[in-house]
Amino acid sequence: MRVRTSALALLLAVLPALVFAYPGFGGGRGLFRVQNALVEKEAGLTVSFHGLARNAPFDAVDATSGWVADLIAPELSYAPIATKYVGLELFGSWGGMFQTPKTKGSKELGAMAHDLKAGGKLSIPVLPVLKLGGSASYNIIPREWDDSTWSYIDEYAIPWSVDDRLVWNGLATIYLQDLAPSLPNLLVNYGKVAGWTQYGAAVELQGKGFGIFCEGTSLQDSSSSGIMDTMGRLRVTPGVAIGSATGVMLKLGYSFAFGHEPNSRLKDKNEIILGFGLATPFGARKPAQYGQIVGVVTDAGTGAPIAATVAFPENPKMATMTADAVTGIFNAKKVPVGAVTVEVSADGYNKQAVPMAVEANKVVNYEFKLRPLKTYGTIAGTVVDAVTGMPMAASIAFPGSQLQPVTADAAAGAFKVDRVETGVYTVTANADQYIPATVTLSVEENKLATATFKLTPAATAVTVTGKVADKKTGDPLAATVTVLEAGNAVFNTDPATGLYKAQLMPGAYSMVVEAKDYLKQTAALVVEKGKPLVRDFGLVKEGMALTLKGIYFNTGKSTIKPESRPALEDAAKVLKENPTIKVEIQGHTDSQGSDESNLTLSDKRAWAVVNYLVKNLGIDINRLTAKGYGESRPIADNETAEGRSLNRRVEFVITGQQ
Repeated sequence: MRVRTSALALLLAVLPALVFAYPGFGGGRGLFRVQNALVEKEAGLTVSFHGLARNAPFDAVDATSGWVADLIAPELSYAPIATKYVGLELFGSWGGMFQTPKTKGSKELGAMAHDLKAGGKLSIPVLPVLKLGGSASYNIIPREWDDSTWSYIDEYAIPWSVDDRLVWNGLATIYLQDLAPSLPNLLVNYGKVAGWTQYGAAVELQGKGFGIFCEGTSLQDSSSSGIMDTMGRLRVTPGVAIGSATGVMLKLGYSFAFGHEPNSRLKDKNEIILGFGLATPFGARKPAQYGQIVGVVTDAGTGAPIAATVAFPENPKMATMTADAVTGIFNAKKVPVGAVTVEVSADGYNKQAVPMAVEANKVVNYEFKLRPLKTYGTIAGTVVDAVTGMPMAASIAFPGSQLQPVTADAAAGAFKVDRVETGVYTVTANADQYIPATVTLSVEENKLATATFKLTPAATAVTVTGKVADKKTGDPLAATVTVLEAGNAVFNTDPATGLYKAQLMPGAYSMVVEAKDYLKQTAALVVEKGKPLVRDFGLVKEGMALTLKGIYFNTGKSTIKPESRPALEDAAKVLKENPTIKVEIQGHTDSQGSDESNLTLSDKRAWAVVNYLVKNLGIDINRLTAKGYGESRPIADNETAEGRSLNRRVEFVITGQQ
């Protein structure tokens, strides 16, 4: 007894967790007599039965009344094909009939087998909400009937005439649960049964492991005036069901009969109906598992929502959707479990594709921040008189770009340009009787780039000119000269001559000189009123070797002669103008003497130069190294006195930066 009680408790605990579905009469997905246009997607081979019973009068000899029962068993059904686009379900059943008429003083039990049939259903579920299908069955062994002896449940429920073995039905299901899980589904059937027309309609409300339904059927012969003709057979059957298509199914209903023939023994006899089904593991499919992706699409810079297109390129069965224009939100409710790539795109933005791991019955949240194909910032600034510091009106231009010139306000000297594409811009300020000024600005996304122009009156400005050249060769360079204290004013050299020209107010300035492939050089500059100034720059680069001409040693010794100081001061100047460079002082000799003595002498002379630069000219020892190469690197012919003179040298080689 305990075992039975425990098993029942376990069954009742498991059933509510199952998804509600069940077979109808004869097998196949449906209610009792009304079939569903859909097939079972996940169930394996299902074995079921239906029992129908009623208390009925009898015309048999000495019989007054009794119970009549019909047991349709076994019922078998299986769906070998169940896809998004088409479904095929096969079914078959056999039946048995039992009667217990009450006679005077005794009870007799009669039984007989009937109706061995097989059939199939074709389902077309591809349309949203509306699902269509058709079914047909063939009665292989119909019942044999002796009307004087037997009564039965419903002679037109199953084909019984030898000449009417084929039954067919057109099926339609309005599957409102596609729209919302709480909505009911509507089922409609139309077909032929034993020469009669069969109509069927039902409403079902499904839940997790439980459902209620009500179906109505009408059987009308060829002389019928319509579905509700009282000479036909009408039944209304409410019922309940628990279980699932992948487990155990139970159904119970009560069928109200209307409109049977007046002289029939079955007139207005109601029925109790019990159904039971069991889904076997044979052929069962693993239920499809889904998760959910909820995303929001925004502008990466502003955070504003975007009406973007959301696609799933690796899952072609998933429909493309659109993120809401107001909120930027999209909701993909039925996403297959596993790795899913979500691709989001919108006009004017870079496409973004993100792989996601989707788990069963879980929600993945993600914010897509799309970067615009074009990003924008703002340029703003002020213009003041360099002498008085007062704001002034000026024309602001952006040469080399498509930006239109603007005017700085005369009262505040301010200007502003919105929605400027990100990038580097040259900005110039011009005013009558003032020296133009130029700055370079980098405009970043959603940021403000500012410039302050201090325009120098032309009457008081001092001309500063100079040449920018390669320190070793003297060749002119295309370079920029930036004056920091003049609002980062930039002056470009003439590439052909290396010359630049600047108009500056008297004062102290820091100048930064830059050229491609050369090390940046800085210099301090003092401009005096009424005194034009010339300032040249010699730029160096890594690997450059400068020969320090004018360094003299005593013959065969490493002692530096006093007259070498100007050359050493020039070397110190290069180091001071380029405070980040590191150099190697190299000593070289001619071929006179032995290799060993020449190597030793060249090394001592190189170190002598290093010591002089450190002790007498204030150069940091950490920036200097020394090495002698002897006669191994001649630059001229050692056979001549002139050549040997050139080979005896000290070189200044730039090895890198600190």
